[in-house]
Amino acid sequence: MSARSALRDAMPDRPRGAASLPRTIPRKAEPDAFGFDALRALAIERAQAASGDLWTDYNLHDPGVSLLEALCFALTEDVFAARQPVPTLLGLDEASPLAAWERLGLHDREALLPCRPVSEADWRLWLGHALPGARQLAMNALKDWRGRAVGLWRMTLQASTDRPDGDRRLRERALRAFHAARALGEDLAEPPRLLAPRWVRLDVQLSVTGERDLGDLLAEVLRRCDAGMSRRVQTPLDGQDDPEPPAGLADDPDLPGGPMGRPTTRAERRWLAEDDDFLYASDLGRLLQEVPGVASVEGLRLRAVIDGDDRPEDLTAPPGSVARRGRDWALRLRWPSSPEELRGWVVRRDGLRVQLPEEALLTQLALQRRVDHARDAAILRAEAAKTMGGERLDAPAPLPARRDGHLAAVGALPPLYHEALQLRDAAQPGLRAQWAGYAALLELGLNQAQQQREQLPRLFALDDPDSRSYWHEWPGDAQLPGVESLYLVNRREAQDDLALDADRLERRHRFLDFQLALHGEVLDQTVLDGLPRYHAPDAWRRHLLAQKRQFMRRVIRLGRDRGAGADYGRPLFGDLDNTPPLQERLGLMLGLARTESRRLTLVLETLQKHGVRFERESRRSPRPRPPSDDGAPSADRAPSGAQRVEALSTQDRRQPVRRLLDPALPRLPRSAVDWKELAARLRAWAARQDLARVPPALLRAAVDPGRFRHDEAGRLRLIADNDSDWVIADGMAEDAALRLARELHAAACLLQADGEGLHLVEHLLLRPVGAPTPEGSQVPALTDADRRVSVVLAGWTARGRDERFRMLAAQALEREAPAHLRCELVWLDARDLLTFEHRWVKWLDQRRAYETALLAGEAAADLIGALDEAASALGRWFQRRRPGPSMRPGTSEPGDRT
Repeated sequence: MSARSALRDAMPDRPRGAASLPRTIPRKAEPDAFGFDALRALAIERAQAASGDLWTDYNLHDPGVSLLEALCFALTEDVFAARQPVPTLLGLDEASPLAAWERLGLHDREALLPCRPVSEADWRLWLGHALPGARQLAMNALKDWRGRAVGLWRMTLQASTDRPDGDRRLRERALRAFHAARALGEDLAEPPRLLAPRWVRLDVQLSVTGERDLGDLLAEVLRRCDAGMSRRVQTPLDGQDDPEPPAGLADDPDLPGGPMGRPTTRAERRWLAEDDDFLYASDLGRLLQEVPGVASVEGLRLRAVIDGDDRPEDLTAPPGSVARRGRDWALRLRWPSSPEELRGWVVRRDGLRVQLPEEALLTQLALQRRVDHARDAAILRAEAAKTMGGERLDAPAPLPARRDGHLAAVGALPPLYHEALQLRDAAQPGLRAQWAGYAALLELGLNQAQQQREQLPRLFALDDPDSRSYWHEWPGDAQLPGVESLYLVNRREAQDDLALDADRLERRHRFLDFQLALHGEVLDQTVLDGLPRYHAPDAWRRHLLAQKRQFMRRVIRLGRDRGAGADYGRPLFGDLDNTPPLQERLGLMLGLARTESRRLTLVLETLQKHGVRFERESRRSPRPRPPSDDGAPSADRAPSGAQRVEALSTQDRRQPVRRLLDPALPRLPRSAVDWKELAARLRAWAARQDLARVPPALLRAAVDPGRFRHDEAGRLRLIADNDSDWVIADGMAEDAALRLARELHAAACLLQADGEGLHLVEHLLLRPVGAPTPEGSQVPALTDADRRVSVVLAGWTARGRDERFRMLAAQALEREAPAHLRCELVWLDARDLLTFEHRWVKWLDQRRAYETALLAGEAAADLIGALDEAASALGRWFQRRRPGPSMRPGTSEPGDRT
């Protein structure tokens, strides 16, 4: 149920005729357990029990009873407000714009339930919706010899206009519509095929009845025949029915279904059920029988505009039908444009033949054609804005401002109380201040409840960066005159002290979990505990909160559109909205620093330009890592090149060492890291160790701040395992060693956080675009490798090398990926990742150039050749790195696949 539906259901129904009846408040049969009467009775009972013999006055005018009633009124007001519908508490109603609901994570079922096109019927409905006016629209799935879909589609259609640029515009719109709804592992087998028109004329004999204008009736006859012949779905503007709920859903006609987000109309279902290859005269006759004013169809004939325009497909047409389409052509109705073309029209009214006003009729038909074209253009603009760019939404109202100075509960007391207090204050100095202090204790809790209720939209708001979970308000002079002078601290600063909301991040997490649960989603980040991380503890908690908020803010795309693919005609890197939702979803579940598609080797390339070369990783499986001093898992126990680590004598190992870095210390910012100087240090260190290349295990170990040590001999050590150390520098004072350790630690964290991400490779898109289809087959030659989807991750980082992290990634991919896809994880070391990204970026550039050329017309042969060459190089690279038959899944072989 949508949030708006819930609001409607929460409002009481008004019977018919109630507008003329006076409004009344029905009496309750029994007192409310949380109402004023019950609360007052309970308070008096507790006061009597506590006072014992001191309680003497039971009259309603007793000052204590009056004060008690004021408190009960204030408490029951909050109880009454809390019982309002949730949208009301959030400041929403039926008139609120859609953006106001969505900013609070509340979506209508119309946005939640539609799905992406899956079947041929789904695609035809979707394309018919996105391409209004397109003729002879067909979308067919290619299948192999076993009858299984291979993920390739063939689209054929015909332009609805005779303009010279109509075909180019239609091709562009068709490609954009396909890319907007394309799923992972799917592609067009070839660019949309535009069918040339095979022009035919219509001769018809009709019997009409009624007083309908003859010109209007004949224009409707031509429009219906044109739509039926051109395979155009009839819209309500063409005189068709409104949406009809499918069988079994008559009680809920608004329930969305399929990619359209609504039940199909009768016209759409008939359009899908019609034969696609041949056009029967009876089909056109049935359409004409539905035209208001047509009594019967006595004759109907199609004549070719060009004499002798015979096609081979006509030979296979059943009797009474004509081939609707061929490989590169389709039928198209030519509207009459001269008196000679109306010679075959016969119209009878009441049995008498009607003399057609030829000139006036031709003028009216031409006018109707222009109206139809203008209508199609208007529908096209509206659908394009909705399909491609989304609907423009009004800006939501601002979030409620923090209000200071709520109405005090003691302000409801009779004036007699305040007058008596002023009279007694002269005789008893300080009495008024004492009263203000006691009243402040009462108002503090009441203010807290009111403030929380008013600020509830801020807890729901997904665009509010404020991470507070409570909004405190302490009474001021506006509520209780004189109370400001009693505070020992600044009231406004003290009530905003973060110590009063110490667990705000935990509470924010729980609230986001509740919002996600409303959509059937969960983001369990506890599985990331104990894994290596590149943030200080406080920054890590804030990072996880930001990721959960991003998940909730994009829950529609990450949930409903989980199987969507990227549009390679647009830039892929840096565009979160063009990142496949499955890729973003996996990145959020694995706690990656960034989840959009991007380059993962920019910093590695920077170090490489400064002369740093990385060692190839060991072919052994990553071992479990013992916890370090701060509880975080350590780096590899047996790093590559460990046998060449500088050995320390027993006496040197026994020298007192000091742990340098505090795990809670914030990381140095990116601007504080000099990558050129770091590269020089790494080269010098490798030369000292007699290493030709830098082992990535060194950078993995530097992520753990507990591994840096400094001994009395001035050595800066980096703990490799229990038996060996890396000596980073000699003869350094403690302050210099601390600076160097912080720089190396920050660089290692930034380098690996920047290098962790996902690349999602659809191997079906790597097939040769320019390769011809094998003779006798309608399906391009495909192998099992073409049906895979590879998820490429960095396997050289501290987390990518961790066996538990790899297991979590494999479990997440198995759980989240569409069931029909063969998805696999590919873990790459630093050297292989550099090679892969070089080939991947080259293919992306060529694919984008190819898609751009298709939007403008046809792709040149050299462009197709360059794309096929880049795809072949990338495919060969994957093929060379596939594990052998003897290797088990989960090993750390470069190019390891799980």
